[in-house]
Formats: sequence, C-alpha cells, structure tokens
Amino acid sequence: MQLIVEQGTHATTLKAVGERAGYSRGLASSRFGSKDALFGQLVLHFNTSWTQELANKVGTRGGVQACLAALCAVEDFLSSHSKYMQAMYILWFESISTHNDVRDHLAAYHEIYRSDVAHWVEEGIANGEIDPAVDAECYAFGFCSFIFGTIYQWLVAPNNVDLHKQFEAFRQLTLKTFATD
Repeated sequence: MQLIVEQGTHATTLKAVGERAGYSRGLASSRFGSKDALFGQLVLHFNTSWTQELANKVGTRGGVQACLAALCAVEDFLSSHSKYMQAMYILWFESISTHNDVRDHLAAYHEIYRSDVAHWVEEGIANGEIDPAVDAECYAFGFCSFIFGTIYQWLVAPNNVDLHKQFEAFRQLTLKTFATD
C-alpha cells in the first residue's frame, strides 16, 4: 500500500512489493501471480475491513440514524486510516483505466453501497422518519457520490479539504432532505 501511495499503481511492481516487504524479489510474483491479482486481494482486504467498520458503526440502526452513522464511519475511517485509505482509493480510481479485475470488484461494491443506503432510506420512509418524497435510489447515488467525490478531492489536495466540515455539511443536508415537516 505504501508503494501505491508513493508512486501509483502503474509504477508499483511485484518485484518492488517483495523488496519493500523485506523478502525476495520473486516472492510477490510467486504468491499473487500478477499485479492485477495482488491489487484484487488488496481491494478484497479493504472491502472486508470497511464492511466490518461500517457494521460496527451502523449496527442495527436503520433510516436516518443509519445514514448518519455511515457518514461518521467514513469520516472516522479517513481520519484514522489515512494512508490506507489513500492507497485504496488511488488503486480504485486508477483501476478505471487498466485493472479489469479491480474495476469489476469495485463496480460490484458500489452497487452494494448504493443498495445499503437505499435500503436505509426505504426503512426511514416506512417508519415515518424520512419524507416519502425522497427517492431512495437517487439519495443513495448522491450519498455515494458525495463520499467518493470528497475522497477524490482530498487525495488531490489534502490540505485544501476540511473533511470534518464537509461531512458535517452533508449530514446537515441529509437531515434537511429527510425532514418530514
């Protein structure tokens, strides 16, 4: 992950990964077979870690509270795992052009993320805490777009993005969007 942060995915080689890990140059090649396979394992590892973190923060909440807890989880994960998050999102964003396996995994994860958020919104509408005029799928798309767009801007210019301010503003926007009065 450090190599990805330092030089991106294109310049990260299995040889360099093995050397950085303190092993032989061929160990990463032997273990993963290809750079795409290594990146696929990194994405799988990240998604497993993120899923666990999200489950810990959201728990059994639904509706408004699930959406707000998820926003807090992302903000906390960005703050407490900055280098890890940088590596994963660099890998994700660069995968759009070259790493088919990673892109396929990422497309599936995005579908799951949007589906989870839409489900929370539908729960909130069903229990009367979210305005029934809110389109769950559109909100879920906007929610994910906010997160991924904010992270992209943070990666490009971290000193110019006040993560806490942006997440707080989106939480407030969420509350206004969901308001039933």
